[in-house]
Amino acid sequence: MTNPKALFASQLLDVCKRALASRGGLETFASLAFQRRQALRRAAAERAGKAVPALLIASVTRRCNLDCAGCYSKELRPTGPDTPAELSDDRFMELFEEAVELGVGVIMVAGGEPLLRPGLLARLAAIRGMVIPVFTNGTLLDASIAPSFGKTLLPVFSIEGEAAFTAERRGRGVHEEALIRARAIREAGGLFGISVTVSSRNVDSALSPGFLERVGEMGASALFLVEFVPVVPGSEALVLSDGQRSALNDAGRTDGLPYPVIRLPGDEEAYGGCLAAGRGFIHLAPDGSLEACPFAPFSDSDAGRDGLAAALDSPLMRAIRERHRELTETRGGCALRDKAGWIATLGACPPGEAPASSERSAGAA
Repeated sequence: MTNPKALFASQLLDVCKRALASRGGLETFASLAFQRRQALRRAAAERAGKAVPALLIASVTRRCNLDCAGCYSKELRPTGPDTPAELSDDRFMELFEEAVELGVGVIMVAGGEPLLRPGLLARLAAIRGMVIPVFTNGTLLDASIAPSFGKTLLPVFSIEGEAAFTAERRGRGVHEEALIRARAIREAGGLFGISVTVSSRNVDSALSPGFLERVGEMGASALFLVEFVPVVPGSEALVLSDGQRSALNDAGRTDGLPYPVIRLPGDEEAYGGCLAAGRGFIHLAPDGSLEACPFAPFSDSDAGRDGLAAALDSPLMRAIRERHRELTETRGGCALRDKAGWIATLGACPPGEAPASSERSAGAA
């Protein structure tokens, strides 16, 4: 029987392999050797009773130049006078280097809008061995930052499938701007991906043969299908029905495509339960809090202050991992959010707040 965590890691590795295939030569060989080494590090950590995820999702800023309807980041991590400072470029890089030393295979960068931190992205582009997806609306990808993208950094342009859906959620013209920048990356010999947040309204369109073919025709190296999570009150009607969710998780629909398809958070039953809290992935918030999941950002630890290894071994993260089999069936894309009651009894701080014991580290910007 396939190890569920190994299944998740292999899907991420597939993105890396296909993205690297166009580079050829020693670079591809070295990068694949890097991924094998990371897998061995994770296996050694597991034998020692420690959890190291294959994927680190890092939201490097709360800020964004758009105001998208239903944005979970804006709802869960609002800005205000009491908002904790974002970590400095130096501290983020220290944590990314620690992640590599621990055995993390893929760092996925999100926001807010990560292009608002161009200096940090330029430093990330110097990491060798990884393909680093950067989720962006693309509107800020100009000539000053474009050279950082297309090789180590894989820009993943967030659209909503068809242009009309993107305009409705993100604003007029955003869809077209994203595709213009994707085309420029491709023409320069770089790589890019496409991300679609799938809801009850656009999932049929996003899974249609026509749209999937167009993604291939664009030259995308990967497609990310992110299941809508109703964190904004009143958005419950956008939750996938059981039939739509089954269709989303049906790998047969995307077999044979010239690019891999990653579904987030993915089929929890196939993975033997939730992969959050370090079992398969973990989320690093802009202020350094280590959160179980971007969609259920419960935290009892401060990686910005204490480091990743210590934060991954916190009581809350261990408890969630131990009960992962309880976190399968759900409506709304995130089983962990449905367990907010028992998570609160474990001492986690509410979403959007820093751990109570935390004092912002010297690494805060």
